Order: sequence, then structure tokens, then C-alpha cells
Amino acid sequence: MKPRLLNLRNIIFLVGVVFQVAWYAALIGYMFAHLDRLKRIDYSVMYLGGYIVRYESPARLYDLDLQRHIQETIISPDRTTPFYPYNHPPILARILGWVTTKDFTASYFRWILILVVFHLLGLGALVYLMRIYQWHVGELWIFGISGLLFYPIFVSYLKGQDSTFLLLGVSLWTFGLLTSRERVAGLGLALTIIRPQVALALALPFLFKRRQVWWWFVAWGFVLFGYSYLLVGWNGLVDFFRVLLVSGQGYGFDVDRMITLMGVIIRLFPAIDSQLLHIIGYAGYTLAILFLCILWSKSTVIEFKHIGLAVLFSMVLSPHMHSHDLSLLLIPALGAATTLAGCRVLSKALLPLCASVLLALNDILSTRIIIYLLMLVLALFLWFPGWFKPRKKEPQTC
Repeated sequence: MKPRLLNLRNIIFLVGVVFQVAWYAALIGYMFAHLDRLKRIDYSVMYLGGYIVRYESPARLYDLDLQRHIQETIISPDRTTPFYPYNHPPILARILGWVTTKDFTASYFRWILILVVFHLLGLGALVYLMRIYQWHVGELWIFGISGLLFYPIFVSYLKGQDSTFLLLGVSLWTFGLLTSRERVAGLGLALTIIRPQVALALALPFLFKRRQVWWWFVAWGFVLFGYSYLLVGWNGLVDFFRVLLVSGQGYGFDVDRMITLMGVIIRLFPAIDSQLLHIIGYAGYTLAILFLCILWSKSTVIEFKHIGLAVLFSMVLSPHMHSHDLSLLLIPALGAATTLAGCRVLSKALLPLCASVLLALNDILSTRIIIYLLMLVLALFLWFPGWFKPRKKEPQTC
């Protein structure tokens, strides 16, 4: 082995990759040893939607009575799995219908293959963006492998969640915005409608800067709305909004497990009144959007640091966000890597890998504090990279 391959960067990279691969192998082995647990993970909700599209009617996708009937008779006849409604926008419902059969386990693995395609498309856009930023081949390989192994994405695979589609949207938005391709940026924003609360936070600031991105977002949004209308019909869309209202009643679903401000509050104050919790949570979300709008309007150019901060705000101050959507942290981690490039604190390509390892340790240690510390550090890296620049040693005088 050539000595140059044994530099500190490559050693850190190798250790991080080996650690993650070993941990993922252990989790996958556990999953195959307990395939019966698949019906207790988030995918049961996705299966519910796919089953209705394939065997019932797309128009009844958001029929709560039908959803509950399928849950109790097909997914969990013993009623050991709690009922969660399918409340995702219908964008991916047709694809879910294609991959769903009466074999639950086989449907799960087919769905994972679809998620992998979304993952690769989004990662490809980011790698190409870094080529434009003139990253060296070795750095591109490190980032590409780090992106493939990014821990929250792996978690979304295990759960069967559609987070890679959300990441695809944000990746296209980032790529289009930083390369002045407003049409692509608008398309990416439109795809984030899979999480409406994220789409709203990322889109509204463009009313004040780069307004063409907003109009392309609206145009692509109408395309997706038309597709959804053709799929589920007007009554289906009305039912979808009713399901969203049901999902937000009381505390909502598993708020205590969320990574959001509301999640932090309810963990600290379990007895808090639900109305007060919502007032605080939605006030924080509104203020975050207002801050981003002001920041956009005051900024001469929208840069990677703006994108990274917007993603961080849309996550931690969102009314609804679970750990699998931490996949979006790949974007601010990459942005922070570019802002730190001139500071020589850490090889820029290693930052996403380090973030991934920290998030894995966060789950292994069953804590949440690492998530919030990582978000804070990434925000500081994005906006104040000079703070982390090593000070030059003053020459000693005799």
C-alpha cells in the first residue's frame, strides 16, 4: 500500500465506514431473524395505502373506515399493532400500488428497491453539484459512499418510510438553486410536498428573492395536483385533508418521539395542555418561516449557507418530523463541508460521514441530545466558518 493512502483522512474514512457497515449488518441480521416484526414498523402504513390502490380503489385511499378494516383484517388480525392512518399525499400512491401484493414481506422489499432509486437519484444530483464545485475525485468518492451509508437514510429503509423521496426533492432544489436552474429548483420544491410542512417552509422565502423559483414551484405543484386529482378524485382529495386534520387532533401521532420543538417540549413537560403545545409549536414554525423570508429578502445572493439553515429550521421547528427524516441533514452537512473548505479544520468530504456516525451513536446510546448538538454545530459551520479556522502560530522572538 502506498504511504499516501495512509493519511489521516483515509484512516478516519475507513474507520467510519467499517463501523457503519458492521452496525447496519447487525440491524439487517436482526430484521431477517424477526421478519414478523415488519408489520409493526412504519411500512404497515405504506402497505395500507398500496393495498387500497391495488385491490380496492385509489378514490378510497383516505377512507379511514376502509383503512381501519384492512389494518384489522389483513395487516394485524390479532390487533397487536396500533392503527395509524395513511396520511401521505397521493404522489407515490400509484407506485405503492404497483409494488404491493398480498405478500406483505415481498411488498416491503420491492418498496425498498423503489426507495433506493430515489436515494441514488438525489445523491447523484449532489455528487454532480460537488463536481461543479471542483471537488477532487477522491473527495467525490468519499462523499458518495458517505451519502450511500448516511445513517438516517438507512433507518428510513428499515422503517419503509419514503424519506428518500423527500431527500430527492430537497437535493434537486439545492442543485437547481446553486446552479441557477430555477426550473429544477422549482421541481425539487414541488416534490417536497410529500412533507407539506417542509415544502411550505422552504418555498415561501422565494416570494422575496429568486421569485422565478417560486413560480416554477407553483407550476410543478399544479402538475402534481392534477396528477393527484386524476388518481384519487375530488372526494379523495377532500378525504386527504380530513385525514390531515384527524392526524393533528390532540397531541398528534407520537409527538413525544419527534425531533421537533414540540417533541422537546412534550418530553420535558408530559402533562402540557395540547392546545398550549400547538400554540408554541406553530408559533415557532411561523417565526422560522418569517425569519427565513427576512433573511432571503436581505441577502444579495442565496448560497449554500442559506439552504442549509433553511433545511435545519424546517426540521427542528416543523409541526411534524420524525427521526427517519433526519435524512435531510445530508444537505446542511454538505453545505457546511463547502463553507469549511478553506478553514482546514477537517477534510471537507469527511463531514457528512462524521455526521452519519454521530447519528448512529445517538441511536445506539438511546439519546437525542446528539441530534440537537449536531444541528447547532452544522448551523455554526455554515454561517461562522471562520470561528473554526486554526490560528496561525506567531513566530517566536529571541
